[in-house]
Amino acid sequence: MSLKEFFVDKYITYPFKLFGKTHIFLLVSLGLIIILIIKNKYKLYNLKNSTKIKLTKIFASILLLNMVILYVSSFYYHIFDYKSMLPIHLCYLSNYLYIFTVLFNKKKLFKYTYFLGFIGPIPAIIFFDVPSVFEAFNFYLYIISHHVFLIFTLITFYFYPKRLCKLDFLKLFLTLNVFYFLINIFNNIFNTNYFFTK
Repeated sequence: MSLKEFFVDKYITYPFKLFGKTHIFLLVSLGLIIILIIKNKYKLYNLKNSTKIKLTKIFASILLLNMVILYVSSFYYHIFDYKSMLPIHLCYLSNYLYIFTVLFNKKKLFKYTYFLGFIGPIPAIIFFDVPSVFEAFNFYLYIISHHVFLIFTLITFYFYPKRLCKLDFLKLFLTLNVFYFLINIFNNIFNTNYFFTK
């Protein structure tokens, strides 16, 4: 397999089937990792602050590199498609918020990253839109920006626990619904399916 084939994901040898073996394996693995993190939440909370900072910056850097590889490869191989690759999927927006919050140390935004870090990737973790596994970059992009991102978010939550008050929920609810409304208009005009509105 050539590097181009890896990024273009045109030749599907191993299809990624909904609730197939690979999907079930990923769901079960994610569930077990989440249980492990929850069982060790006090150990995570009690880590040195310098260690927490280093780890979260590593997390954010991995997520950022994942996005950079996506856009560099898609433009390089002329496969960028505005109908599916614009950075306005809810999971990608959640990733970017986490990256921004951590790299620029915006502690006030942490509570919002926790909320979006779960509602962003979970729908795609359950109902994905990835054609193939293992042999294509899209598969690894999907894993990192959803499963790994959710794991990073949960660990970060136990590093820096924050509580969302009712006003925070209201702000998020209104913001997301306004954004959903705008994305829905965009989807109808350009025949796209961002936020999985269809």
